[in-house]
Amino acid sequence: MWTVEDGIERIRSRGLKITSQRIAILKLLEDRKDHPSAEKIFREMKEIYPTISFATIYSTAQILRDAGLLQILSIDDRRVFFDPDPTPHAHFLCSKCGALEDIPLEKEILNRIRRSVPHNLDAVQVYCYGTCRACGGREMTGARPRKAPRAH
Repeated sequence: MWTVEDGIERIRSRGLKITSQRIAILKLLEDRKDHPSAEKIFREMKEIYPTISFATIYSTAQILRDAGLLQILSIDDRRVFFDPDPTPHAHFLCSKCGALEDIPLEKEILNRIRRSVPHNLDAVQVYCYGTCRACGGREMTGARPRKAPRAH
């Protein structure tokens, strides 16, 4: 994970200004394990900076993404989420309750994706959709998950 100081240094190294709002967003995202939506960050920031705009939230998120500190997730067609963990991993979205979770992504799977694409990849996003256990996805009785269809 990264620190606020890491974020400040990466923003500065890009020749950008270190504003109090950018620092506040860094502090808000530092060490978070959840995936806050843009709206959630906006509401939390509004308490500290009543005049902050969505544009500031999005532009700072893009700066942090470009600096390798953040993933911007478009897993939901109604909201944008931010993931302060920039390491490669997949995401699961429950279609019933909206829970968003990290899923480990084995290096070999990531390497197979990279090898199969005849272009230079900047990022790989893997999204999985379904019903979480809390909403009744897979029963906790030891039932085996269904096998995923094989890719051809």
